Amino acid sequence: MSNPQSWGFLVGGAVLILVPSVAVLAGWRPCFLRGSRGPAPLLGITGLCVYAAVLVDEIPRVAGASSGVRATCASIGLGLVGTAVVLFILYETLAGPDRRGRK
Repeated sequence: MSNPQSWGFLVGGAVLILVPSVAVLAGWRPCFLRGSRGPAPLLGITGLCVYAAVLVDEIPRVAGASSGVRATCASIGLGLVGTAVVLFILYETLAGPDRRGRK
């Protein structure tokens, strides 16, 4: 992957993942979450985990790190994505049937 693509992932992730996640952690609830009983900050933390995975994976590529460092960072990023999946499942469980029944 080239450096412009890596920078695109970093900037795109900041705009599409980081900003809404921080806003949710600061107390903003999007319109599709207003009726939910689930803890919205859990979704903010989930977004931060996903963005941290993007950072951990892309920064070594931009810095030109060795393949061993990139492989290690990719493994850490995969762990962060797994953590985000677990947090999202926890949110859906805590939100209860009111979110699952809605269309």
